[in-house]
Amino acid sequence: MAEYIIMPKLGLNMDKGSVVKWNKKEGDTIEEQEIIFEVETDKTVMEVEAQTSGVLKKILVAEGEEVLVTLPIAIIGDKKEDIRQMMEEAYQKLGKKEVIEVSQEERVITPAIEKEPDTKPKQEIFKKISPRARKKAKELGFNAEMVTGSGSNGAVIENDVIIYNQEHQVKISPTIEKVTSIEDKADKRIPYTGMRKIIGDRLSQSKFTAPHLYFTVSIDMTNITVLLKRYNRDREERISINDFLIFAVAKVLSEQPTINCSLINEEIVYHKAVNIGVAVALEEGLIVPVLKGANQKRVVQLSQEVRELIKLARERKLIPGDYQGGTFTVSNLGMYGIENFTAIINPPEAAILSVGEVKKMPVVIEESEKIEIRSMMKATVSVDHRLIDGAMAANFLKQIKYYLEFPESLTLA
Repeated sequence: MAEYIIMPKLGLNMDKGSVVKWNKKEGDTIEEQEIIFEVETDKTVMEVEAQTSGVLKKILVAEGEEVLVTLPIAIIGDKKEDIRQMMEEAYQKLGKKEVIEVSQEERVITPAIEKEPDTKPKQEIFKKISPRARKKAKELGFNAEMVTGSGSNGAVIENDVIIYNQEHQVKISPTIEKVTSIEDKADKRIPYTGMRKIIGDRLSQSKFTAPHLYFTVSIDMTNITVLLKRYNRDREERISINDFLIFAVAKVLSEQPTINCSLINEEIVYHKAVNIGVAVALEEGLIVPVLKGANQKRVVQLSQEVRELIKLARERKLIPGDYQGGTFTVSNLGMYGIENFTAIINPPEAAILSVGEVKKMPVVIEESEKIEIRSMMKATVSVDHRLIDGAMAANFLKQIKYYLEFPESLTLA
């Protein structure tokens, strides 16, 4: 019996998904648990397995199309099964206007088309075009039928329209002899969707909803730099300053649980678990994989897990559980040469720590009143002032500073 393949809900915050790639084409036989397509969620791209065996009868959503979760995106069934009614219902749910045509061997759906001159090649008349591609072409002022498709079975997707527009933007005016090149005239335009939009919406909500308050300290990292250099001397996998920083943050959050909190459904929730998000910059936006139970891990184990999470993030192989459930976030831009910055809180968390590069600077030593060259780092905590007041934030930074300046107070083993 034929069944719908639906857009899966792969995370608590996911309400839409985009088909990145169909691994199968219409008419292919599919085995249960075989990878059938890839979907882009708000944070990552995930492979989706078939829940049943059968023949891929119809692909309802082309590559590049974005649809709401739980809506049908394909139909799987027996080879000679009649799926016309299912297709009609699916296209209604998807808001598509399609024409059903029946061949002698198999009933299929082809997109509705406008009347074209009889001289137009047949393959262009029945070209598959996603609704978003048609809309984008209309906005840009040309017919989507002119575009060569790169999607499933040659379907035209939105990105094809954008590329076509970029390649054909030079217009020759009869009154102008000199033609400006595409590089000089054309702006690159990409849809504000996917990860970038999700990040923008969430952080805009955070910035305009939560009153942010910022506190900054300068931390002498000389001792921890020397200690880690000695500690890593004979180690194949080295402990980084960022690893030790997260280690120290986890320790302080255990000691000061009032910072490890969230505002959820008009309740202040003080979390028992210390789950630290580690901000990772990707080309398409920022993703924050979460180190679960960070306060219960020794620094070596913590370092290994952080390294693995960052690797998975950069390879776009994180699963939703890897970036959900955070209670506090650390954002480090020191590797980019940034000395100091303020970060926006990652909701529903109540605080985020941003750190800059470790830089050698002349520093006045109060005890001796002498100037010495020390390795210094600036750290700024952003807090939601509805939940965390100034004294709480100051005590948090004070203890972070202490552990980093006197690292022997923490056990590295």
